[in-house]
Amino acid sequence: FAMPPVFSELTAQERQIVALIGAGKRNKEIADALFLSEGTVKQYINRIYSKLQLEGTTNEKRFNLVALLKN
Repeated sequence: FAMPPVFSELTAQERQIVALIGAGKRNKEIADALFLSEGTVKQYINRIYSKLQLEGTTNEKRFNLVALLKN
């Protein structure tokens, strides 16, 4: 699964989380899949949103992240 170039500045772990978000996984499911705490996943996601300059509510940011994946 090739990610759009906009994701190139993300770390491998961040790209893995983005892929799981794109697959419709919730934070708890991502945490379980990657053997991380849910809090750690939230920190990663916030860092991803910041790097990609996504703003708005949590739902808006997640929606826009998934939209970026489809480009």
